[in-house]
Amino acid sequence: MNISVIGLGKLGLCTAACFAARGHRVIGLDKNKYIVDKLQTKQCPIDENDLKQLLDKAWQNLTTTTDIENAVFNSEITLIIVPTPSGPDGRFSNKYIEDVLHAIAPVLKKKNEFHVVDVVSTVMPGSCDKCFKPLLENISGKVCGRDFGLVYNPEFVALGSVIKDFLDPDMVLIGTSDEHSSALVRGLYVTTCNNSPHIVIMSLINAEITKLSLNCFVTMKISFANELASICEKVPGADIDIITDTLGLDTRIGKKYLRGGLGFGGPCFPRDNMAFQAFAKEAGSEARLGAQVVAINNSVVERLFNIIVKKTNKNQRIALLGLSYKPGTHIVEESQSIRLAKRLVNAGYLVAVHDPQALSNARDVLGEAVTYHEDPYLCVQGAGAIVLLTNWTIYKHLDWRRIGNLTRDRALLLDSWRVLKGVKLGNFRYIGLGLGLDRIIEGNPYEQ
Repeated sequence: MNISVIGLGKLGLCTAACFAARGHRVIGLDKNKYIVDKLQTKQCPIDENDLKQLLDKAWQNLTTTTDIENAVFNSEITLIIVPTPSGPDGRFSNKYIEDVLHAIAPVLKKKNEFHVVDVVSTVMPGSCDKCFKPLLENISGKVCGRDFGLVYNPEFVALGSVIKDFLDPDMVLIGTSDEHSSALVRGLYVTTCNNSPHIVIMSLINAEITKLSLNCFVTMKISFANELASICEKVPGADIDIITDTLGLDTRIGKKYLRGGLGFGGPCFPRDNMAFQAFAKEAGSEARLGAQVVAINNSVVERLFNIIVKKTNKNQRIALLGLSYKPGTHIVEESQSIRLAKRLVNAGYLVAVHDPQALSNARDVLGEAVTYHEDPYLCVQGAGAIVLLTNWTIYKHLDWRRIGNLTRDRALLLDSWRVLKGVKLGNFRYIGLGLGLDRIIEGNPYEQ
């Protein structure tokens, strides 16, 4: 199939590469000259797991252009994957999508063949019917569903695993203006995915609501686990992992995202929650549960901060291990670790930080308020407290006996994800979030 992809950022380029590697002829378009120049010389301009290897299989079917007329004329489907930034009220802006549609519509007017406009970017519910469809019809002079198709086709992927999530999805969601468009997009995914996912076809408005509500439901599970962990910390003998592992065995609940630890962050979950609340308000309702999910999420950093304040002195160095919002990525947007670092600095603490991938991005946010270390052993040297934040695997495999000799005597070791279960430690005061009061003792209660 011939497709065009407008927007070659992290999600757009991964999408284009997946389709091209599966034999579809893909025309990519982006305003960023750096990205286009890199791609035209067959170089990978974006850091995402498995993308470089996938591009090696995709080059013969992937071309780039800055000419949108060429891209639309020479494809059957155009996927729009551009940013939809959040406004002060939490609503997503359609500005960049509308800019693209204003450029596509005159081409649709000239084109005799049926063409599908596929919006992938996350949008506010009602955008397709109230904004995108009238815009395209007014400029092109054509009728949506008869002369061209409009599809809302959001993806459910996570940074760090975009390729895997795209090629092996649980579900493909297609909101559509007409049956012909949905059949074309369905065929595109059937011939691309490694697995046989559920392909769900529905109206445009239902697809828009589904995308937002799915992400909000996931964050509800995260906040429930974190709230449960905070309760377990007050109860002698309680262990959040034993409880959530068991809860997850019930198929009505499931294990994914049900683990007490840090709150959610990143470029999607926080803003999708705010957008859902704005959508509910606009519809004359109230997303009461969503507001509590956000409140619980925002309380996690304060919980960590209060533990540190009670167990340390302000003249002591605090070492934070892990700055990205999750392992496997360098992204620090809405990272709980960054928020904690700012909170500690503002309270007068000396903060040292380490992360295997996110130091550069963290420096852009934190500036010179903290000290940065590429070596975790240098980061913890002389520290009165170590806080394990992002659960990178490397932290479990550090020499914790050695670290015990580098830190202050009986330093606090605050383990957000309890990654040090079974690890032999040095002379620390170990605290694992979500573990009952009797577990806040000298050494590691899980030490074998």
